[in-house]
Amino acid sequence: MAMITAYTQARNGRFTNSSSNLVDLVTRLNDTIAAMPAAAQRNWRAGLKKALADFRKNNPNVKNFDRNSFPLCKAIDRNLCQIVIDTTMQREPDIKWVLHIISNFRAYQAQPIQVYDAGAGLYGGWDGQHTALALYLIAVSGLGMKFEDVMVPVNEYAMQTRGQLRGTFISNNSTTGKMAGKKPLDLIDIVQQMIYGVECDGVTEQEWVDMHTKWQHLRDAGMFLTADKFGDTDQTGAISRLNELYDASVEVVRKFAVYGEYVIENQATARNLRPINTKEIPIIIEFLNMCEIDDIVLSDEDIRSMAQHCIDLFDANFDSKGPYWAQVYTAVVNAWTKYNKANAIPKQAWGDQPKNSKNVPMGISFFWHQMTVTWAPARKVKMPKRPSYTYQPDPKDLLA
Repeated sequence: MAMITAYTQARNGRFTNSSSNLVDLVTRLNDTIAAMPAAAQRNWRAGLKKALADFRKNNPNVKNFDRNSFPLCKAIDRNLCQIVIDTTMQREPDIKWVLHIISNFRAYQAQPIQVYDAGAGLYGGWDGQHTALALYLIAVSGLGMKFEDVMVPVNEYAMQTRGQLRGTFISNNSTTGKMAGKKPLDLIDIVQQMIYGVECDGVTEQEWVDMHTKWQHLRDAGMFLTADKFGDTDQTGAISRLNELYDASVEVVRKFAVYGEYVIENQATARNLRPINTKEIPIIIEFLNMCEIDDIVLSDEDIRSMAQHCIDLFDANFDSKGPYWAQVYTAVVNAWTKYNKANAIPKQAWGDQPKNSKNVPMGISFFWHQMTVTWAPARKVKMPKRPSYTYQPDPKDLLA
């Protein structure tokens, strides 16, 4: 059975809501902060103090939300306390972005909160939650106003389905660029929307269904998807590099889950947290991709054996400062030197020594050679074709 920590269970448990979960801004903010590790909470409190100081410096004449001194755009005014956030519809708040908004706030730039009529005098905020949270903190924590007295502009939309809201939310936020005035969706945000869409809304689009199935495999193996902005990438089971998972097939991700479950169970302890390293996941995923392309079927026991082999050789430590990449660089330099000597190239014509590039092509080349020599023969496993970007390391330069 997979080793699933309480933190991992809580992170993955958010996706199991079958209906909307409407919470007010105070709850949304407090729940987000309470879920962060203690160090991240301390950083948040210090950051909020500085952000509010920046706000007062940039807006010295602002005492309340009167439009003469605080000229927010004109739209339908609603009490801020009437706005609720559907946690299954919105991405998780990026607390650092809230501080950025406060520090650089200019009333004339603020856009209305995008809402829909949620009934009972409430308005569901489907876009603009970061602005809403910033306005709440400015009003209550910065200006000492009562939450019930704060009026803010909103744009009310007559959306007919939650699917329309979700699709519009993604379209309106999938922008990049340093001049963007809104927080663009990161890959983690899009992935979470896909999981929620299948889990809560019954979305049947194949790409969304595939992502949901990938998440289920990772969840059941004791892992969770996250990003640096959530402050928990050091937790056991944390996966903070999603690109390869997003692009890989469902079966490749399922097999990666077998690998991840094994290394977590055999390396994580109460004192030794075991996240999935950002340089580990592309190497393992790419190796599994190569096997899939060449129609090589690795059994789950084969994958567990490979994981144990990695533990035995280099403690399955793919950190950029760890033994794996140190050996990769040694092998690359020695192979470069051997090539020049074998081809009788004058030393002055050797060119620059290879850089210590800790990238996927170099890493997967070494991994392929390592597994070909020290793992596959004993396991009687067929190996995929040699990677296109490769070099021939001397056997003595492999890990042993």
